[in-house]
Amino acid sequence: MAGEKVATEVARLKAITTHCHRPGRHCGSSAIRDLLEFHGVMMSEACCFGLGAGLGITYVELPGSDTPFIVHVRSMGFEEKVFKTLAVPFAWTSYSTKLSASTALHHALQENRPALLLTDIYHLPYFGSSTHFPGHAIVAWLLDMEREEVLVSDTERPEFIAVPVGSLAEARFSTSPPFIHHGSMFAPHAIDTSVTSERVRKALYDNACSLANGNRFSGLEALDTWVAALPRWAEEGNWHWSLRFAYQVIEKRGTGGAGFRAMYAEFLEEASEILPAVGSAKLVELMRGAAASWSDLASVLKMGSESTVFPLTEIERAIQHVRTRESQYVQRVLDVFS
Repeated sequence: MAGEKVATEVARLKAITTHCHRPGRHCGSSAIRDLLEFHGVMMSEACCFGLGAGLGITYVELPGSDTPFIVHVRSMGFEEKVFKTLAVPFAWTSYSTKLSASTALHHALQENRPALLLTDIYHLPYFGSSTHFPGHAIVAWLLDMEREEVLVSDTERPEFIAVPVGSLAEARFSTSPPFIHHGSMFAPHAIDTSVTSERVRKALYDNACSLANGNRFSGLEALDTWVAALPRWAEEGNWHWSLRFAYQVIEKRGTGGAGFRAMYAEFLEEASEILPAVGSAKLVELMRGAAASWSDLASVLKMGSESTVFPLTEIERAIQHVRTRESQYVQRVLDVFS
């Protein structure tokens, strides 16, 4: 009887997620879109990404690791920003132990509250990854205690994925910067919100400000730090992998291409319908130009990873081109919406 009950519940939730989950491009924006839709709030993935001020540039060095040089192209704290913009009460619930984190998740799922989680793909069996990549958002939908599995949905995968309880518990904890999480979970009882022109304007302006007013390791200035560090990239023994990883982070690893800029351009197209200043300021065109420069940089990095000589001049030129295009967009937003 217990098996029949689980099978019935699985079938019921499959019907729900068939409606709520659709393959996406970025883990965070697609997971939040799924969660919002479960609670009756309809929104595109691109809109979720834009409302979360998702554009970012972060430069990180982790000496002695498999990835000693990392460039992230999404903003930090993206998930929190989406809900803050939408005026939805939000806080990650963190835990001191894996057991307490698992217990809380199981309780939420037993109450039919899908949970937004942050994970490290290294510990998710279906990725088969040999590299730690924390901060990856998924949604947990159902606990199958009989099989000791949690059924989750993840970005581009259209079906439920069964993850062993122990593996998911490991994945939810990471101490690898810049994405550090201790069982981070958000499982609301209800969500009630809508998209307004003022919320769109605020998200646009906040994102531009964060890019313009960063520091040596974040925002536009992080690109200068990256250029200055290129000679050390060239001296590092495994620079081929560093370049390959940077290419993947920009073009492949859940960005929707062009370091998230292609998806952000889609958000701007939607935004122009409710905020006409977006269209008159030519923000879509400027963002498409920035997207093209990021894709060009990714191509140079990929080519370099397959070369016998570190292409320092070519990479520096491509980064400078990104900085020019990105700066043009940022300055236009600040001028129009300040």
